Amino acid sequence: MKRLSANITDQAWRHRMGRRFEAFTEEAFHVIRWSLMVGLARYLSVTAHGRAYDVIHWALAALLFGYIASRLLLRPEIPLVPETAPTWQRLLQSAVNFLVCVGAFAILLWGINTLADGVAHYRFAPMRQ
Repeated sequence: MKRLSANITDQAWRHRMGRRFEAFTEEAFHVIRWSLMVGLARYLSVTAHGRAYDVIHWALAALLFGYIASRLLLRPEIPLVPETAPTWQRLLQSAVNFLVCVGAFAILLWGINTLADGVAHYRFAPMRQ
């Protein structure tokens, strides 16, 4: 508790924590923005039934995957082995990080598709009297 109160009053610590929080919220905002674009394209593909909207939806989804991959794979990976580990262990770490990236993308895309389908069905549902 004493350390926490000392950290809170330390301007350098607060600045570092503020930068970390700002970086996190900026990344979250970018993912949400991309998700909204993919969701809008999915909504249009569900309601307009055009192949062009399907292509746009999957192109934007691929860009979203690229963005997530750039954050989880091209920046520092989730460390599972030490820096001095043999090459095969480092490759295994990269493979595990790629699976984490694919899993995060699949969950995000599932949520986007579920939300867009729900909005499309709600929008065109018959009105109850």
